[in-house]
Amino acid sequence: MVIALLEILCSAILNTVTEFENAVLIGASIRQARRHSGLSLRELARRLDVSPATLSAVETGKTRVSVDRLAAIGGILGVRFDALLPAAIVRPPEQPRWGGDDADPDAHFRPNEWRRFGPSSFDPVLAAALAEMVKTGYHGAAMREIAKRAQMSVPGLYHHYSSKQQMLAEILDLTMAELNTRSLAAIEEGESPDERLAFLVECVTLFHIYRRDQGFLGASEMRSLTAENRLRITESRNYQQWLMTKQVDDGIAAGVFETDRPRQAARAIVVMCVSVAQWYRPSGPQTPEEIARDYVRFALDLVRLQRP
Repeated sequence: MVIALLEILCSAILNTVTEFENAVLIGASIRQARRHSGLSLRELARRLDVSPATLSAVETGKTRVSVDRLAAIGGILGVRFDALLPAAIVRPPEQPRWGGDDADPDAHFRPNEWRRFGPSSFDPVLAAALAEMVKTGYHGAAMREIAKRAQMSVPGLYHHYSSKQQMLAEILDLTMAELNTRSLAAIEEGESPDERLAFLVECVTLFHIYRRDQGFLGASEMRSLTAENRLRITESRNYQQWLMTKQVDDGIAAGVFETDRPRQAARAIVVMCVSVAQWYRPSGPQTPEEIARDYVRFALDLVRLQRP
């Protein structure tokens, strides 16, 4: 009963995240179709009888669009309703794309290394931007304060990065590249479906403890990204979810997991692992490794591992 309730709760949380990501994808499709038609945002808003601010919020994924409104937009732009639904929503790919080729070429892990975390490889500017954004939020982080943390002038800061947006996108791109690279290394070490799932859960949990500032920023500032950056980073996040779902599906196919709700279980596990960045404190009673071991046990209970 407790496990069932946890599945339902975490599934509800994940559904909220998924709806947000879908809103981003649909908004980007609307903007692309509008620009292709030659209509300005203001003119399309006038024809829809909404304010330009409302339409802008729709196009940037900050406001969900109703089915009726989407149909009306399609009618004005002269495109079919389903043309405004990206393929990722209409036909979810078996394996989401992830720009793994853009990851650090040295970010390969020897056996067991995915469990070890040294200092982040961020350059001084990104490290300063991360610290300031975690402290004040993206919109509250001033370039002057980031420069002060990086011990350089503001003009020197712009020599490295053209904008605060570029810094945020780079932080999240590098974060997802490291997480996905570590995750693949963890999965590769597993010799059975349950071991591969256990190692992946351990990896994702440890990552969100040892890289908790990056995890916190990823959870809190996705809305601050431009649509283009948000789409790219969403793909990396979808890939991480796909990895977890695949381990659950493989375990069911092998007869070692008996959950009848594999998608909900996989989503619940991801929510559980990433949320540790929101509450973990080094002064707490458990070490990161102890928490990860607990989470592995919880995850295997969620998928109903058949123990001998």
